[in-house]
Formats: sequence, structure tokens, C-alpha cells
Amino acid sequence: MLKNLEKFKIPRYEQVRWHILTLLTESKWDENTPLPTEQEFADKYQVSVGTVRKAVAKLVDDGVLTKYQGRGTFLKRPDFESSLLRFFKFRDKDACYATPTGVVKKVMVIEGIEEINEKLDIGKNKALIYIERVRIIEGKVSLSEKIWLPKSRYQAFVNLEPEDFENLLYPFYYTKCGQFVSSAVETLFFVANHVDPYLDNNEQENLVKVCRIAKSLEGDPIEYRESYGMAEKFSYEVNII
Repeated sequence: MLKNLEKFKIPRYEQVRWHILTLLTESKWDENTPLPTEQEFADKYQVSVGTVRKAVAKLVDDGVLTKYQGRGTFLKRPDFESSLLRFFKFRDKDACYATPTGVVKKVMVIEGIEEINEKLDIGKNKALIYIERVRIIEGKVSLSEKIWLPKSRYQAFVNLEPEDFENLLYPFYYTKCGQFVSSAVETLFFVANHVDPYLDNNEQENLVKVCRIAKSLEGDPIEYRESYGMAEKFSYEVNII
């Protein structure tokens, strides 16, 4: 099972790690379904249990898998919703913290944009899927998002309408297109003189812009996103232990 990687002189546990990543991606593994046991992987790849254990431990350290005592090893889906909301604190009419609902407003295929394609590490002429999405709390838009995806990875989105998308995009990427977002890099800016049609702000009101490059299990960029929110809602929070 590992012969196609042996010629590259990659350590056997790294070969097993790569094969497990491939299994997770190609099979669209459900995070509620435990992975095969270490012994089953050892039999499958004809390696020792210790080699499998080392590969699994590396995937746990990478944040791809999580282990539960007595239950097994599971795919771990990072909570990117909470990640973004560390920059913004939204409250409902009862003054309780609230999580906005995501609604896709627009989806289309567009020509490549050199600056965006560079962020996605694809050829400058490669087509993109472009999405406009808002986050809503009690009928009011709280965040406005622009999203660019490599069309080659998201062919299933070409014929979708906005109402076909689910509230949470990352699980939808995975179930619909097999694209699992494993990690992301975010950069934050304060911007002026930017009017967003969904936020209905004016040029005098500053916005916060959060740029995110989301990456696959293999570390490849598979989404570039720009999220805009009112600066008055900005509230950075971090726990230092």
C-alpha cells in the first residue's frame, strides 16, 4: 500500500500519515464516525502499530484528528465560526451574545483575478467561484463577506443557487466538494472610506476587515475570504494561559 511513496525515502510514519489524509479527503469522512483502529491501519498498510501510532499522533498535533478515551480517533473540525467572532461581539435584543446566521446572497463563476489567484496559489488565468455572504442577527446584517474559491476544486458549485447553500460553509465545502478546511491564517485591518451595500454604512463609518486564507489538510490554500464589520462592534479577545 505504501510502495508509491517509498521511492521518495519518506519515513514510513509520514507515508502512513499521508495515506490517512488521503482517506479522510477522498472518502469525505464524517467527524462523528471513528477512524479504523491502529491495528486495522497497521494491517492495511503492512506496518507496525507503533508506526501507525506515530502517524496518528502527528495528525492529532496538527489539529486534524482528535482522540477520545474509550471512543476512538475522530476527524476534528476546527471551530472557525468562533475564530471570526473573537473579533466581533454581537448581542441579541436580550443583550446576550449571539452567533450570526450565514446567508449567501450571490454566487457566480468569474475570471481569474491575479491578486486573488496568487493568494490561492493557482494560475492567474484560472477561473474562480465568487460568493457574497452576509451574517444576520435578528434580521439585521452584522457582517458582510466576499469569498473566492478555485473553480477547479468546487465544480459542484457552478450550478448552485444562493438558496442551495447551508448556514455553515466549511462543512458544506466538505460534503459537496470534498474540500476540508483544516487551518487558516487571518489578518485584520481597519478601513475607511469603504461603503458596503449589505452593511449600509456611510464613508464616515470605519470598518474592520478580516482577511482569511483557509487551507486544506495538505496545507494548500482553498479559500480566500474578506469579512467586513462595523468598527464599533470590534472587540478583540484572547486568553493567555
